[in-house]
Amino acid sequence: MEFDYIVIGAGSSGLTFAALMEKKGFKVAVLEAHSLPGGCSSYFEREGYTFDAGATTLSGLKENRPLFNLIKELNLPLNLTAIDPGIVSILPDKTIFRFKDQKKWRNELEKKFPGIDHEKLWSRLSDIEEKGWHLSSAFKNIPLRSIGAVTGFLKLDTLKALSSLPALFTSVESELRALKINDSGYLSMLDELLFITAQNHMSDTPLLMGAMGLSYPDDTYYATGGMKAFSKALAAKCSHIFYRHTVKKITPLNDGQNGFEVVTSKQTIRGKKVVSTIPIWNHSELFDEKRVKAFFQRYPAPDPSACWSAFMIYLTIPLNEKREGLYYQIHTDSIPHCKTRSFFVSLSHPHDQERSINGRQVVTISTHTKSKEWMNLTKEDYQKKKEECAQFILNVLKEKFDLKDEDLKNVMTGTPKTFIKYTHRFHGLVGGIPHSLRRNPIDFLVARSPVQNFYMLGDTQYPGQGIAAVVLGAQNLCEFLD
Repeated sequence: MEFDYIVIGAGSSGLTFAALMEKKGFKVAVLEAHSLPGGCSSYFEREGYTFDAGATTLSGLKENRPLFNLIKELNLPLNLTAIDPGIVSILPDKTIFRFKDQKKWRNELEKKFPGIDHEKLWSRLSDIEEKGWHLSSAFKNIPLRSIGAVTGFLKLDTLKALSSLPALFTSVESELRALKINDSGYLSMLDELLFITAQNHMSDTPLLMGAMGLSYPDDTYYATGGMKAFSKALAAKCSHIFYRHTVKKITPLNDGQNGFEVVTSKQTIRGKKVVSTIPIWNHSELFDEKRVKAFFQRYPAPDPSACWSAFMIYLTIPLNEKREGLYYQIHTDSIPHCKTRSFFVSLSHPHDQERSINGRQVVTISTHTKSKEWMNLTKEDYQKKKEECAQFILNVLKEKFDLKDEDLKNVMTGTPKTFIKYTHRFHGLVGGIPHSLRRNPIDFLVARSPVQNFYMLGDTQYPGQGIAAVVLGAQNLCEFLD
C-alpha cells in the first residue's frame, strides 16, 4: 500500500495534519494503535455513557487562533458552546469565578482578593498572551526546519512578536514578586492553574507560557458530544485510518529519499514521507540504523519520577443545571499518592443529550501524579493506592458539590498504567514536556530529524501544552510542506 504521507498516531496533531494534507490532495495513511481516535484526548463508553479520557477543554477558538482556523478550514460539524465562567476555582475559604469579560473578571478578583493591583497584573498577562499568539501566527514555521525559515524568523516586520521573547527567560513568580503580590490564596490559585496548563510551578514556568496558560479560561468551549465529537469530526476527514495498527519498525529507503517502509502489527505500508506524533524518546526502538538510533538516544526517556502523569476518576452524578460552570479546580490538602493540592473536574453540559442522559451528568476528574508511584506494585498494593486516592478525592467532591454516597455512580479510576495500556505512552507520561526555565530555548525553535522526509509532531515537539498547541504544530508543518 503506497501513500504520500504515513502519519503515526491518531491524536489531535496526527488527525489535524492528515485531514489538512488530504484536503490539499495528498493520499495519507494514519496508523493508530488504539481502536478509537483522539489519543490522550480520546473517549470511551461504559454503560451507555460517554466519558472523556482526560479532563480536556477546548480553547484556541478566538478568531485566527488554531482551533478557529482548523474548524473553519475543514468545516468541522461541531456544536460549540462558549463556557462562562471558563473555570471555577474552589479554594478552602472562597470560590472564584473566571469570567470571560475582563472587567467582570477583575471585579471578581478585587472582591475576593482586595488590595492587589489586579488591573496591572492581568493587563500585563493579557499583553504577553497576545504577543505569544502573534508570535505563533507570525512564525508559521516554528519549529524551524530550514535555513529559509530561520531567515524569515529574523524579518523586521516580526519585531512586535519578538518583543515577547524576553518573557521566555523570566518566571511567573518573578513577575508576581515584582508586583509585590504575596497573598497565599491568590498565589495558590495561580500556581495550581499553571499545573493544568504548563505542568509546572510558577517559580520555574517561563512568563510567556505562563501568561498564555493563565489566560486560557478566557477562551473555553464545550463541544456537544464531548471529545468524541471533536475526535470523530477530525477522523471523518481522513480516508485511510488503520486502527489497532501498532508501529513496530520504520525503515528509511536510501536515507528517506526514496520513502519509507513502516511495519505495523498487521501489515507493511509504504509512504514517501512519515510524520510521527509519538513522544520523541519512543523512536529509537523503531529504527534499525545505528546512526538514527544514536540520534534518538540523545533524547533519553525521562525519569518516571521527574515527569507527570495523571490519576483519573470517571463517574456520573445527578444532573444539576444550577451549577455555576462545567470546569472546576478544587483546592484541597495533599492528595494521597499525588503531587498537587488540587484536582480538575470536567462535567458534561447539562443540555448535551448525547452525554447528560438519564438525569445524570458525566464527570471526568484529573490530578497530577508521578508514574513511579504506580509502578512495580503488587496487585493488592496497586488496588489499595487507587482506593485511597479515589476515596479522598470523592469525599472532597461530595462536600463541595453537596452530594451523597448514593449520588455517585458508574465510578471508575485510571492511573499511569491505564495510559500505558490505551495510549502506549512511555510510563504513562501525558501532557507533554513541562514548561521550564531550565529547558534549552533552542528546543522550542528547532525541529531536528535524523532522516530526510521524516517529521515529528505532538506534545514533545511543539513548544506548547494541550490541543491548541499540538494542532498549531500540525498546521505549521502542513504549511511548511505545502
